[in-house]
Amino acid sequence: MENISLDSDRQYLTLHIPVSEYNIDEEKIFTYFNESKGSRYWFKSKDGTYNVVGINYIESMWRNKFQPELVTASKNALYAKLQQEALGDDLKSKLSLFGGTLFDDKDTTDEWNDFKMVEFQLPEWQFDLKNQEVFLTRSKEGLNTDGLLEEIDQILTEIEETEITEKEKPVVKSKRDIFPKEWKGLVEEAVNNLNDEFKKVVLARQKLITFESKAKRLYLIRRLKDEADTYTIYYEKNKSTFVSKTPEKLFSIDGEVLNTNAVAGSIQRVDDQEQNKVQTDFLLNDEKNLFEHRVVRESIVNDISPFSEGMNYKKNPLLMKNKYIYHLYTPIQAMLKAGADEFNILKEIHPTPAVGGLPKALAKEYIKEHEYGTRGLYAAPLGIIHEDKECEFAVGLRSMLISARSATLFAGCGIVKGSDPEAEFLETEVKFTPMLNVLEATTNELHTSTDGTNV
Repeated sequence: MENISLDSDRQYLTLHIPVSEYNIDEEKIFTYFNESKGSRYWFKSKDGTYNVVGINYIESMWRNKFQPELVTASKNALYAKLQQEALGDDLKSKLSLFGGTLFDDKDTTDEWNDFKMVEFQLPEWQFDLKNQEVFLTRSKEGLNTDGLLEEIDQILTEIEETEITEKEKPVVKSKRDIFPKEWKGLVEEAVNNLNDEFKKVVLARQKLITFESKAKRLYLIRRLKDEADTYTIYYEKNKSTFVSKTPEKLFSIDGEVLNTNAVAGSIQRVDDQEQNKVQTDFLLNDEKNLFEHRVVRESIVNDISPFSEGMNYKKNPLLMKNKYIYHLYTPIQAMLKAGADEFNILKEIHPTPAVGGLPKALAKEYIKEHEYGTRGLYAAPLGIIHEDKECEFAVGLRSMLISARSATLFAGCGIVKGSDPEAEFLETEVKFTPMLNVLEATTNELHTSTDGTNV
């Protein structure tokens, strides 16, 4: 610390420190910082690229409209306030911001008032649990660096020694679908509006869970660790908490390489292995699912082609295995052109046809005008960004929004010509299952997907 000279032009000092000598994990961090409710996040990649916990938001970059150039300017302005100092050799992490955008700019209902259209958080504490490193960011105003390392060591030691006790399960008081008859009517109306130009629209519905007492956030953290092969997104903002166990990556950038995948086409996964073989064989050979998958893949390829010098992907989709559902997916890799940036790509690629419809603009407008409620962060891009364009975004599916004594769960399905409202209603029950499982309020009403949609 004695070798660090404070830069008067920078508002914050960020220390980058290795913490491999401390035995800390997500549960210990959230338990220790229990008084920081409303200012915490956890983002874990499906493949383990990132496992990041942020505590105590000290500043955010946000916009009321998603204009890529202005968002980039806001990001650069925030990073310009930081004096970053590495206190160790061979450190691997980069200081990141966590956040994303709402699904669209529809006027938000009261339940989404805690979240802005575009918002990314800079936390005081950022734990990189994959690389065992931590960033501590403090305002320089009134900062005394004498004893700061001792303070950090004490806090990390206290986190390590935090006792993990059995967390209280939320007691479910009621569970009901929101506007079920009206939603089925909306599906029927959408089917009648589809034509050769307007081919598909994804419609979402909601399920409301109420609790006997306030939902215990520490219980949710433990439950979220159970399921592999998905992203973990846990995002507290003021009095709201958004939770997602999504299987779907939107895209990531590492250097000049962009990776994304098309995910469309799904079928239920059951306990019987022989039946699962029947299910997967059907999915891999079903013309309707394969057609829907090709449409999504081609749309994504078209979206990123203006930013790319070349792409690689296979003709035939692979099988993605999740705890409750199988999906068809195609990995896509692109070499980016010089000057391509994450926010222009994000605006172009979101929403994919798997969460919006076709054509994209028409489907997005239809959802905005006709769908019940506001999607907010459901099916929206959420993830990690860095000072350069390195980033990773997931799509906020298999998700819920938690308030004090209730949780609103979201699920949707793709509506095409011939879709049956009752069948589509039942099919969404499969997609409620991950969040019901997190709450231990599971349902046995699982059904086969019929529309090639991953919402």
